[in-house]
Amino acid sequence: MEFVAKQSALLRELSLVQGIVEKKNTVPVLANVLLTASTESVNVMATDLEVSVRSSLTAEVKREGALSVSARKLHEIVRALPEADVRFKADGENWATITCQQARFRIMGLPREDFPNLPSPGKDDKVTFSIQQFKEMIHKVIFAVATDDARYALNGALMILDTGSVSLVSSDSHRLACVRRPLVGKGPSREIRVVIPQKALGELSRIAEEVGGEIVFSRHENQIFFEMGRCTLASRLLEGQFPSYEKVVPAGNDKKVELERTSFGNAIRRVSLIANERSKAVKLALSKGTLEVSAKNPELGEASESLEVDYTGGDVVIGFNARYLLDFVSVTQSDRITFELKDEATQGLMKPVAPGAEKKAKAGGKDKGAAEGDGDYQYVIMPMRI
Repeated sequence: MEFVAKQSALLRELSLVQGIVEKKNTVPVLANVLLTASTESVNVMATDLEVSVRSSLTAEVKREGALSVSARKLHEIVRALPEADVRFKADGENWATITCQQARFRIMGLPREDFPNLPSPGKDDKVTFSIQQFKEMIHKVIFAVATDDARYALNGALMILDTGSVSLVSSDSHRLACVRRPLVGKGPSREIRVVIPQKALGELSRIAEEVGGEIVFSRHENQIFFEMGRCTLASRLLEGQFPSYEKVVPAGNDKKVELERTSFGNAIRRVSLIANERSKAVKLALSKGTLEVSAKNPELGEASESLEVDYTGGDVVIGFNARYLLDFVSVTQSDRITFELKDEATQGLMKPVAPGAEKKAKAGGKDKGAAEGDGDYQYVIMPMRI
């Protein structure tokens, strides 16, 4: 195999697959990237047997062939090379020679036969949606995905595709994040529900930074595929049934307060400096015109901060994990949020306020939730005993 490619193009594709490569190196070939040269392009592939990525770059192919080499080392070498043409040449002994101007490297590789075969999309229904929209949705739920939960389905996010929308839902049993957005194209003929592993979600978000346009989603047996221009990410589905999340969203929370997101977040950050390092518990006391945030720590002391709020309902005192509150505040783009409560034992419901919703409400208009209203983004958080 022999090809010549631009240093910037080769580096771009090698950077794209670095997150997929197996770091523990239990199977040596999984630490490698597979380069396959044919016609006028080079395919770059990596897998950890659960998630895989294949991408391609334009190159001057002098001799077709394939070889797998250390993904990390090849990336380091190409990144260190000058911005010029890079010649990659493999011999029959699985050695690769890399030259660029006056620089020359020779590294050992493994034959194509040792590299796992990657899955390919089938002919099942394909659904198209915006890459940037999906990236924003991932950002809003990935922090609530469980890690190493015995209920395997919680170690990923549930994706629901129907005729007009795409939804993502995640939960670690302490909180639940749910976001829904309209599809830009035609939906599936029937509802699709799949659980996407956390690693695949993270890689999808990262790849979205590099490629624009649209995602074409499809499913074949126990694999799901996300085709994004020159790049395709495949992932094995998580086993198990995702819990019925609709039952977790509270419907009877009658104490509703609207908050300025930045002020609320800053108060939580300051007060939580005193909170117990392990529980991060803070107390919220809501009464007419005031929301008081406080924390007590027998070993350190106590802290409190009051916020003026437009609230005339009944009093409620409830405890939450400060970090969970801040997770929602940090990913919400709206300037204002709503917090719906019932009592000290019922989960709270947080939502962003759509731009212009407050003005419409005061004018007697109906909020259409153009940005993040109408339940398009909901965050349920379980209370703590204080």
